[in-house]
Amino acid sequence: MPLFFRKRKPSEEARKRLEYQMCLAKEAGADDILDISKCELSEIPFGAFATCKVLQKKVLIVHTNHLTSLLPKSCSLLSLATIKVLDLHDNQLTALPDDLGQLTALQVLNVERNQLMQLPRSIGNLTQLQTLNVKDNKLKELPDTLGELRSLRTLNISGNEIQRLPQMLAHVRTLEMLSLDASAMVYPPREVCGAGTAAILQFLCKESGLEYYPPSQYLLPVLEQDGTENSRDSPDGPTDRFSREELEWQNRFSDYEKRKEQKMLEKLEFERRLELGQREHAQLLQQSSSQKDEILQTVKEEQSRLEQGLSERQRHLDAERQRLQEQLKQTEQNISSRIQKLLQENQRQKKSSEILKSLENERIRMEQLMSITQEETENLRRREVASAMQQMLTESCKNRLIQMAYESQRQNLVQQACSSMAEMDERFQQILSWQQMDQNKAISQILQESAMQKAAFEALQVKKDLMHRQIRSQIKLIETELLQLTQLELKRKSLDTETLQEMISEQRWALSSLLQQLLKEKQQREEELREILEDGMERQLVALLEELSAEHYLPIFAHHRLSLDLLSQMSPGDLAKVGVSEAGLQHEILRRVQELLDAARIQPELKPPTGEVLTPTAPQEPPESVRPSAPPAELEVQASECVVCLEREAQMIFLNCGHVCCCQQCCQPLRTCPLCRQDIAQRLRIYHSS
Repeated sequence: MPLFFRKRKPSEEARKRLEYQMCLAKEAGADDILDISKCELSEIPFGAFATCKVLQKKVLIVHTNHLTSLLPKSCSLLSLATIKVLDLHDNQLTALPDDLGQLTALQVLNVERNQLMQLPRSIGNLTQLQTLNVKDNKLKELPDTLGELRSLRTLNISGNEIQRLPQMLAHVRTLEMLSLDASAMVYPPREVCGAGTAAILQFLCKESGLEYYPPSQYLLPVLEQDGTENSRDSPDGPTDRFSREELEWQNRFSDYEKRKEQKMLEKLEFERRLELGQREHAQLLQQSSSQKDEILQTVKEEQSRLEQGLSERQRHLDAERQRLQEQLKQTEQNISSRIQKLLQENQRQKKSSEILKSLENERIRMEQLMSITQEETENLRRREVASAMQQMLTESCKNRLIQMAYESQRQNLVQQACSSMAEMDERFQQILSWQQMDQNKAISQILQESAMQKAAFEALQVKKDLMHRQIRSQIKLIETELLQLTQLELKRKSLDTETLQEMISEQRWALSSLLQQLLKEKQQREEELREILEDGMERQLVALLEELSAEHYLPIFAHHRLSLDLLSQMSPGDLAKVGVSEAGLQHEILRRVQELLDAARIQPELKPPTGEVLTPTAPQEPPESVRPSAPPAELEVQASECVVCLEREAQMIFLNCGHVCCCQQCCQPLRTCPLCRQDIAQRLRIYHSS
């Protein structure tokens, strides 16, 4: 849902304060002060300018608001021509109006703690300005026209980025207090700035070629003025200056009397116009009183019609709310049944893990039996060869004894001896053929057992992958259930129904704990699978893939039974056919394999032993697959939006609470859940398949 920028609306309390202050300023006995501070204003209302102009207010207080501009549209500074004190501190002003010099009666200007970047040059026209406070802004320099402020007594520029004072400030002879950041000043030097206001003014007068006099000799009596300029500096000294000032003040007093008479005439004219306006207002009241009864009658009829429509609408909303509550109850019942099924499935999964452990123990026992069987075969073959050789030696001894015993009768028994020798040779050949048959039979049996072991290893690999997929499917189902529970909880909060909130929280905690357990089982299965794959491969090849950050290709190398010798005969294209897609990784693997083989040829003890790894034996029958009790795959989960940005889809699960309420971007800075305010122990990303 897109967000648009809106102006900050004042609160009800601030709005009432503004109305009260405006009414108070318009009362007959009100003073010359208009105070609209702490009203959460983003701009000064038009009524404030009109009030200051009509009632000739002298003090305008607008501090602690959200002002970004002093003048709204269709307003003029001439409406504040009578203002003497203007307090704008603690706002968000970035600039003052360029025609600020029109406030010729202004004596105090406070813009502390704003965002001002510069002061307008027309500020030099404020000849009656006595106090200027621009503390804690973003000013980098002051305009030269500050030297025209001949009545300025207090200037505060601390808390800014100002490093140089204008040389024209030496012409402000009435300046009594100058506040600045001495450590950041360049002109005048920081040691001069640290010595005080008098030292700074003496330095500026010396730089300008002027003679310095204390401010007490130039201060004028505080009188009510509308706007005049101070006399220029007298080179003859204070005596002539005071005589000239006395003459100027007499002229000013006469001018003041004239302006006072003119204002009286203007006031009489204003009262006459006000009386005419009151008469016109009375006529309008008489005309409106005749129409008032008709309007009241139509308003009563419209009100009765609206009340009737509201009652019908209320009945419709009650019916709709009742229907939604029934749907929510039905949904909660379905979710509780699913949670029960998931818990049962978890129990069955534990039983299946116990069965797998027993199968693993059986596999180890079978490996031991196979090793014992091979040893017995070797011993049997050796005993047969030894017995055959012993029998052959026995027959040879018999032949020799027969030859020695019947040497004297050799001539008579030649034919008998020849037949006996032929018979003995025939028996010897038969014994040799039997030994060859036994040897071939043992070799075929060993090859058959090796093929069976390889097939058993592949079956174990497939079985492990199926278990891994089952765990992932269970995790995906739990993520879906957590997302539905979060949506249900948000919907319940929008309807202000909290009757079964505790039940939903317990179900969400149960799903969260089940999800954590499944994640641990998934990690354990992956580690077991990795250990089995590494046991079936050469250690140097496993270390080489880990060093090149290619551990994810271990299953591929184990499946194709690749060794260092076989890899030395392969090309990058052969590796691409096997499944290694990165061209750089293909060349690096072949290069490193060749280096290992070359090192093994130079140092034979480094050559990896062949045939030392026995592949594990899998059980004859795989365990019975357990169907998950989660909702069917056709159930589509409605996407929920992020409760922080309200734009992107919620993609992250917070553990331990189990809420699915934030997108991936908004969840990074969070330390607590936005819904339940619990600490976040773990974050899980949800990937929705299309």
